Amino acid sequence: MPTAAEVAQSILLRGRHSLASVPQLGEEVAQRDQALSGRLVPLSTADDPFSWTSKVCRSASELLQSLQWSAGLSGGLGPIPLLKARQEFFESLHTTVFSVSVVVQARRAVAAMTCEDVALKPAVAIPSDAAALDGFVDTYGDSWVRSVVVGGQMQGIYTLYAQSREQAREVATAVDLLVSTGTISLGPSFGQQLKTIARDANVNVSCRVSVSGLAQPPVITEETMAAFASSFGTLALDNPVVLSLQTQGYEEVGELREVFQPVARNRILLSGDGLKPGLRRQWQRLRELVNQCNWVAGTYDVYGIPQDPTLASHRTQMLADCREIEALCATYHSSPSTPLAEPVLEALATGSPKLQVQVRDGDTMGGRGGEPFPYMDRENAVRRRRKLVRVGLRAGNRVDQIRLRYHQEPTGESDEWIQETHGGEGGSDLGEMELGTGVGIARIKGLSGIPNGRVDQLELTTSDGQRRGGGGDKGNTPLDWQPATNQVVLGFHGRSKAELDSLTAVIATFGPLVWEEVSLAEDP
Repeated sequence: MPTAAEVAQSILLRGRHSLASVPQLGEEVAQRDQALSGRLVPLSTADDPFSWTSKVCRSASELLQSLQWSAGLSGGLGPIPLLKARQEFFESLHTTVFSVSVVVQARRAVAAMTCEDVALKPAVAIPSDAAALDGFVDTYGDSWVRSVVVGGQMQGIYTLYAQSREQAREVATAVDLLVSTGTISLGPSFGQQLKTIARDANVNVSCRVSVSGLAQPPVITEETMAAFASSFGTLALDNPVVLSLQTQGYEEVGELREVFQPVARNRILLSGDGLKPGLRRQWQRLRELVNQCNWVAGTYDVYGIPQDPTLASHRTQMLADCREIEALCATYHSSPSTPLAEPVLEALATGSPKLQVQVRDGDTMGGRGGEPFPYMDRENAVRRRRKLVRVGLRAGNRVDQIRLRYHQEPTGESDEWIQETHGGEGGSDLGEMELGTGVGIARIKGLSGIPNGRVDQLELTTSDGQRRGGGGDKGNTPLDWQPATNQVVLGFHGRSKAELDSLTAVIATFGPLVWEEVSLAEDP
């Protein structure tokens, strides 16, 4: 197995092709031949073999830089094993336009090198026309590796999925305050603090961990990563990888400066130049918008709510714009010297969709006896996609018991499943109803005594036709409620002891989507 220094030496001066970073092209672009010669010089980066860093990333661009997914301003990228692993890890985070991420990483560099006195090899011909220039890029790539750092690292990524600019600012301010005291530590304690911030701001949060540099890395969780990170500096890195690299376009080589300009202009259009984001960054921004659309659509599906009519059309335009960028990339790959025209990306003007949901109580059945049972954390129920998935009843002369089971997306601070039983064991078991994805309560009928009575009779019907009900007929106040098409019963709260003393449905009403404007200038 090659040493870290040998890995670094094998990469320097190698040609790269910037299109390796466009996953939808489905390419495995191999490392290119060397068109250049130069002197390899060790860097001092490896003299500090172990370090902790922490960073609050307010945009996907900052997150990409922290992950070392791409480096350098010229558009080149690192070796395919690095690219593929980092890109897949980044994509697994499903970031949206307003996501805020906290990156905490333990990094150990074991080799670092750069190139100096670079020149075109005498045996390599300077391209004389467009066809020769395309052939040069096909053989040597559109850029080359100038410097590289090799080693291993562990990265813990906490992503807070804000849905609006206001939420993103609130989250970023709170996280800045949390980390302002200095370097932070990975682990459950810090994670719990971030989850508190997320709960207060009504946003979702996730944690992902990535380990590189080891041939067989252990499975690391949020609970174990702090201990693993503390020992990372002492581990033998038996599979060192590229931690970071810097690339340079061939137009920076004196002999190629003029002839390479057509390729450089196209590559800058696709990859950016440090002052303006390229089309690949806009492609990623579009994917962030698609991720948010998918989350909104998935929430509608969970509850069986008809989708806002603007969602599908806007998402279709986003995907069409992505394909237009991919087509330009494909053109560049086949003929990098052919001038590319900057497209008009209509979807970027659409903005990011934000759910508008009001949660309120329905009419109360019954009186004030027994002990209260709440519907917990209603402010965050929809963003957690908490759903009523099972309802069971017991009843005799009155309704004796209601059994509720909820499912919600886990965050580490509360259970994925919630089971509740309210009331006593009297009467007969009327069985249970299973409410799968998209199935909800379609009708609530009841009879109760108000203000001092109990729930005398209750019948629940689901949107797929299940029905459970029972009880007596002594109540004086009837209830017969059906949701509108944009409403869903999230669950129930009430009062109970030996019987079901009162019951109130918690109802979410979905309003039209709000599309919040986004700007590339916010995420250069």
